[in-house]
Amino acid sequence: MKPPDSAKRVLIIDDEAIIRHTLADFLSECGYQTATAADGVQGIELAQNEPFDIVLVDLRMPRLNGMEVIATLRQSHPNLPLVVISGAGVLQDAIKAIRRGAWDYITKPIADLQEILIVIDRALEKARLRVERDRYQRELEQLNRSLDAQIARQTADLRQQNRELIALNRIANDINSLDDLDLMLQQVLDTTVDTLQADGGVIRLYDPHRQHLTIAATSHLDPSILPIPAVVPTSEGPVGQVVQDGQPWVWHADESSAACRSRNFASGMIVPLRSGDQTVGTLCVATRERRDFSPREINLVTSISNQLGVAIARARYAAEIEQANTELRRLDTLREQFIQNVAHELRTPLALVRGYVDMLHQEDLNAQERKMAIKIVSQRVEALVELVDAITTLQELDSQPLRAETIAPRELVETAVQMVRQRANRTRITIDMHCPPDTPPLIGDFERLAQALHQLLDNACKFSPPESVVSVNVQLTDETLNISISDQGIGIPHEEQERIFERFYQIDGSTTRRYGGTGLGLAVAKEIIQAHGGHITLKSTVGQGSTFTVHLPINSSFPSPPPGTVIIL
Repeated sequence: MKPPDSAKRVLIIDDEAIIRHTLADFLSECGYQTATAADGVQGIELAQNEPFDIVLVDLRMPRLNGMEVIATLRQSHPNLPLVVISGAGVLQDAIKAIRRGAWDYITKPIADLQEILIVIDRALEKARLRVERDRYQRELEQLNRSLDAQIARQTADLRQQNRELIALNRIANDINSLDDLDLMLQQVLDTTVDTLQADGGVIRLYDPHRQHLTIAATSHLDPSILPIPAVVPTSEGPVGQVVQDGQPWVWHADESSAACRSRNFASGMIVPLRSGDQTVGTLCVATRERRDFSPREINLVTSISNQLGVAIARARYAAEIEQANTELRRLDTLREQFIQNVAHELRTPLALVRGYVDMLHQEDLNAQERKMAIKIVSQRVEALVELVDAITTLQELDSQPLRAETIAPRELVETAVQMVRQRANRTRITIDMHCPPDTPPLIGDFERLAQALHQLLDNACKFSPPESVVSVNVQLTDETLNISISDQGIGIPHEEQERIFERFYQIDGSTTRRYGGTGLGLAVAKEIIQAHGGHITLKSTVGQGSTFTVHLPINSSFPSPPPGTVIIL
């Protein structure tokens, strides 16, 4: 029998010394390393303290027999080959030993020592095969676990892809079917947050005129941790950076500012809402636990954001078109009213002028009647001139610059009062003027400002009862010169106060209205004051009168209000 390639260690446990030594000597000559034990106790101690490749154990031994040795070693060394040495008369014991864990057996007396080598070689080969089997089993189990993990990942990936497809279909349906922009933003944001299994989300819309973003929708956010501030300038923070760069941005609280941690979020993703080359807003999702968003998740949110950006731009364009149509309808209505009013204002005085001119031409009037006719013709012509002046003034304000000069406030107010004195005298209205003599001058167009004050004073006299008082008071603040014109007239209903400064607008637009005019006077006054960087405030009570106050800046640093500003008190 060929000795093993590398020396195997054999433990021989037998209480017969001659058998121990014979086997040890023979196996050593065959290339094995051997150790011997005279009884079971000694054998177990050696086997548990030293490494052996195979154990030969006698069944009949004092102190601890072979069965007990096999039971002990099988528990501590389950893969250690155990070969039983049994007498020829106790073959049944050998069979019992094999059933309890022995691998093979040798009968005594040993007639041919070569049989020992055959048994040892068979046991070692069996052990090798068992080791190989266990290794293959472990590799197979590892492969199965790897396959299970791969299948689980693929299954989870397919489920996630399915959720994403469902989300994209739902979002596309919401975008195409919902006309309410706020509702559409809310539902798209909720779907996005749920699909990514995030903990919160915010949509902000970009205002290119004011250069900031405002919150338009939130999802799964408690009001107590709502992102602050609600308005974010594009020059600040990551949200503003996303608007400027037009690229997604992923943040982590442990790598970013403490502001993120204060809202109990650990990670987040901000994606621009794009429409072509323009950014119309941002979409942000966040998680309370730290999370690295995958490229696929970033692409998903980017795809959603692009669809949403186009929808927002489309909604804005639709709103602008509707607003333009509304404005066109309003202007058309004003045009019709203006035509009716102008026609009325032209027809009546022209008819009178024509009639009296015909009478004057026929010389059928006496001296007194002739004088009265000339007076009426003069008044009607004057009214027509005022109408034309009002229309041309509005045109000039849009096309011609103001003439800047130094103006004394008292002279300005006195001029406006003098312009309306004739109307006041006709109805015995008293004009009470108060202007401090030390009021400092201001810069402006004297004629235009006098015209604006005249319009306000003329209205005050027109709508005041006879023998009432119209007050003009001039006051100075740190920044403005305030000229208040108060009457005791009919007053203006609150619901009409925001519209009376519109061009051609009249509270009573019918042709049978009590008070004449085309509705241009207050529009002229407002636009003249506005052109000087000022504004007009109004306080009025029906049946008690109105107070119009002109606020004019006294220095160039006065911040002019947006066009069309009329403040109702």
